Amino acid sequence: MSSLIEGLSDDVFLMCLSRLPLSQHPGLSLVCCAWRAAVQSVELLKTRQEVNFTEDFICVSAEEPNNVWQLYDPRENLWITIPTLPSQIHHISYFSAVSVAGKLFVLGGGHNPKTLEEGDEGIFATNEVWSYEPVTKKWAICAPMVTPRIMFACGVVNGKIVVAGGFDASRNPTAKAETYDPENNVWNLMPDLNHTNDSLCHGVVVKGKMHVVHMGFPTVQKFDNEEQAWRTDICSWSDNPVVVVQDEIYVKSYHRRCYYNRNAEHKSFGFDNKFGSGMASLGNKICIFGGVEKNQTPYGLPFPNSDVTVLRFGRSGPPALGVAAPMTRCRGIILACTSMRV
Repeated sequence: MSSLIEGLSDDVFLMCLSRLPLSQHPGLSLVCCAWRAAVQSVELLKTRQEVNFTEDFICVSAEEPNNVWQLYDPRENLWITIPTLPSQIHHISYFSAVSVAGKLFVLGGGHNPKTLEEGDEGIFATNEVWSYEPVTKKWAICAPMVTPRIMFACGVVNGKIVVAGGFDASRNPTAKAETYDPENNVWNLMPDLNHTNDSLCHGVVVKGKMHVVHMGFPTVQKFDNEEQAWRTDICSWSDNPVVVVQDEIYVKSYHRRCYYNRNAEHKSFGFDNKFGSGMASLGNKICIFGGVEKNQTPYGLPFPNSDVTVLRFGRSGPPALGVAAPMTRCRGIILACTSMRV
């Protein structure tokens, strides 16, 4: 990069550019080829990190359309569509997604059976790992997981990605667990889970500990970081989606209510819940988006939804309910979602 602005060094220009929100980058890219290169450069990413300018986003992927991700920018209340995930699987499902080190990571997954043609078995489970860098706006292939898997638990603990459980490429439940170091792009094995179950599982990180919950079973396996071993405890939220806000667990039921425990007292509140909607935390807020509404078409078919409900929490009492801008591309059942700080 050179001569971005006459009379101003490129280093100073990047310092100024690094303090502008990502939502303004598309417009800046239209100025000229040199500005486009600057906006999408690794140098800009490094400068943003140096000046400690961060933004919070929610990353969402849904059944419609194929392999498309959108980012929600709460500062501007708008949705940004990013380049399509370049996976070899055309309509990937049953994967996991997390964010760490300012990047979105998409891990594992396989074909959605609904998209397979007769006689095409597709890819049941892959060990692919992709990362997306919002500043450079590029996907990159990462070191693959040791075990291909779908429907598995995933979370971030101390800056590393932890995956456990799920089903392997042989369609069998697996107890294998591993951890990924994004700085060195390497996977390392962890102790196996204490047990497996023939059901999908999801991961929840609470107070720095990884929790693995199998749907339909009243137990949770959590990893003891000091003893490097899994412990099994009773769990009261095994059948429902869970999100953590400031180390507090919020459980979304399928009866249009959300439950939480504050000051040792169980409380709940109602909201407009749709089947297959996603839920992610953003500061002191929870965003609920997408899903399907039954019997909303002339033929009684499920209607793919793109609406966004926002729950804002105060120090006491139920949250304030509001709405945000609807998703502009993604709609219907949410395949994965995660919060991301860039």
